[in-house]
Amino acid sequence: MRGLFACICVSIWALLLALTCTKLRAHLSAESRFTLQRVKSGIFIMPFHSPDKPLAQCHDEDMELALRAEELGYDEFWVGEHHTLAWEPIVSPEMFIAAVFRQTKRMRLGPAPILLNLHHPAQVAHRLAFLDHFSHGRLNLAFGYGGSPADFSMYDQEPGEMQSRLAEAMGVILKIWTSDGPYELVGDHWTVKLESSGDE
Repeated sequence: MRGLFACICVSIWALLLALTCTKLRAHLSAESRFTLQRVKSGIFIMPFHSPDKPLAQCHDEDMELALRAEELGYDEFWVGEHHTLAWEPIVSPEMFIAAVFRQTKRMRLGPAPILLNLHHPAQVAHRLAFLDHFSHGRLNLAFGYGGSPADFSMYDQEPGEMQSRLAEAMGVILKIWTSDGPYELVGDHWTVKLESSGDE
């Protein structure tokens, strides 16, 4: 009896497998339903350098890495932002990215992230809009918050305000990018007023 039960179970599984394979072949035969896409690749750098190394050498090495990444076929290159950390000497990823754009043709680049809690959002909105045109549409964006204790001390900020600064800054940036004046945005951290979008 056990042998018969095992035989029936094996037969049922074989039938299910056959039906599944038949349906799968029929499904796969409709080639128009499937499009295989290449997996995109990218590089992120903090970057890390010894504080004893000259800054010009640090930036030259980072530039060389970015150019090599394009040669190797990478799709994206991301650069961190750090202000007071001696080991991570890029205080303006936008400036570094602008230099790389002029020496590359295909690869997309972006800051990862721009620390919005450390910047006035109106300045960020205008710099990134400029950089987007400068790059001919190859700019990637990542917004975030963060910083070291020394950053917070330098900019006279409380770490507990980071999230609210990020949310408020995002609202200001999107308003500037999508709306003409006049408008006035009054927040907990910034006040942004545009009386006219023209040259009057």
